Amino acid sequence: MTISNDSRARIKRVFEPIALAMGRIGLTPNGLTLIGFTITTVGSILVGLQAWVVGGLIVFIGGVFDMFDGTLARATGQASKLGAFMDSTFDKAGEIIVFLGVIAGLQGAGAADVPVLVGAAALGASIMVSYARAKSDGLGYSSGMGLAAVGIMPREIRLVIISLGIILTGTSIGITSLEFALGIILIGSTITVIQRILYVWSQDKNPPTQPQ
Repeated sequence: MTISNDSRARIKRVFEPIALAMGRIGLTPNGLTLIGFTITTVGSILVGLQAWVVGGLIVFIGGVFDMFDGTLARATGQASKLGAFMDSTFDKAGEIIVFLGVIAGLQGAGAADVPVLVGAAALGASIMVSYARAKSDGLGYSSGMGLAAVGIMPREIRLVIISLGIILTGTSIGITSLEFALGIILIGSTITVIQRILYVWSQDKNPPTQPQ
């Protein structure tokens, strides 16, 4: 499953009234970015302490704020390169913190070494998904949302899967649900990286000469 640019646009339109309401009470796009990061950090700490259900819900809410900051910036004409940089940087930092919370939670719950290693590998694969897009943009192969629509496991999908896995861990299903979620993210993110490599390869009509 891939989120198309049209689907992303429809989702953002749903969030636009909420984002504008936040703007009317004085919040700025960068402020929403920082609020979302803070919420995600709090949720990740709770996950690390094995407060699975509450932590998972808070992590999801923090991730949803990614829809608000960019939407508010575009709707109010405040979009800027600095804002885009802040958004991307704190989104990625938040995702890393979530995985660290998950790994800490697994260790605290006495999980075997393999699930912990899968969690670390899933974190690395998720970072590679974002890096592939950033490097592609930097080299001029794609821009804007171009590469974001390529692949089965973009950030939005990873957020839903990891949040659901965390929440279900606090139910009778137990830690198996989180281990399963991490495995899906690892496999899906790896496939997405390969899909993005192949996409860039197909766009390479004039190989760039920029050094690595």
